[in-house]
Amino acid sequence: MAGNAYLGLDTMAAKAEYFEQVDAVGFGSFQILSWLILLFGVVNLINTTLSNQMARRRENSIFRAVGLTQRQLYQMIVCEGLCYALTAAMMTLLVGVPVSLLACRAVSAMTYGGKIVAYRFPFLEMGLFLLALFGLELILSLWTIRRQKKCSLIEEMRALE
Repeated sequence: MAGNAYLGLDTMAAKAEYFEQVDAVGFGSFQILSWLILLFGVVNLINTTLSNQMARRRENSIFRAVGLTQRQLYQMIVCEGLCYALTAAMMTLLVGVPVSLLACRAVSAMTYGGKIVAYRFPFLEMGLFLLALFGLELILSLWTIRRQKKCSLIEEMRALE
């Protein structure tokens, strides 16, 4: 064995460390993919919220003109934003969990020679996603409220004509 350079002895610990390093690359790429999906989802939510608020400026001005109080308008804006965030969170769970279960099953079957690895729900990542989603929606709602406080009803109606 000493004369052959292609042969060597490995310990189980060294082999396990090697496979962990190989798996870390694959899992890291999936982690990057999930963070990119999170980023696109957050950008989409911002776009939806802001475009909806811009499109509804005239409607909000008419509501205020017919007697909607500032407080009611602000409650409507915040509730609408939180409903967007709740809908996004529910759709993420309803679509994401079955897809991730199937992906985990397929990848583990290909990687580990047919052995299925148990799925582990990413509680930390989902918690961060929900925190970012609801926090961002609250910030956007407060920004919209601040913007509306700066303009009087007459200025808003004139600007929309």
